[in-house]
Amino acid sequence: MKVVLRLVLALLSVTFIAKEIPAQVGQPKESMQVSLKELRNAPNEIVLDGKSLSLSAYLWRDFTPSTSSSSDGSPGTPLMATLKVATSDKQPFPTGVRMDRAWVIFEEQIWVASDFRSQVKPSPEEDGWIICSAAPVCEATIRRGPKWGPGVFVDIVLRLTDKEGQYHLIQVQRQLIQRSD
Repeated sequence: MKVVLRLVLALLSVTFIAKEIPAQVGQPKESMQVSLKELRNAPNEIVLDGKSLSLSAYLWRDFTPSTSSSSDGSPGTPLMATLKVATSDKQPFPTGVRMDRAWVIFEEQIWVASDFRSQVKPSPEEDGWIICSAAPVCEATIRRGPKWGPGVFVDIVLRLTDKEGQYHLIQVQRQLIQRSD
């Protein structure tokens, strides 16, 4: 009887821990060391290898009849976003740069995304990263977000990693979550 009680208590404690920290599961430790203040203070433009880069985003939730309810029964799909980083001079992207993490901020809530999908031809991917090519735009899509909006504004912060392994944050503010029907 004592063995069964110990097993039940151990199972309950594991279940409680999993419910308390779902955002941490499967995310590298370093990704959680960026504070909300640091994210909000990220610049709107950065310079890498002499190239000025800016971020744009398109966010939406799909409410078409075929996707109008999700597995939890609520209407619409979870949030999706297309992120584009472009050079200001329309010249090729700096070599060795990759997109590897994004934060979407709604009020005080944060969705952390690291599973990127390329929007252009298949590119070399490593652990969900998008390796930016020699094109003037690096583009990716993130999916399976929260069910915020539509019709609300969010800020997006993207982490780029350069060829030396240095992190660079860039943001675009007040992006409207659209609705597709």
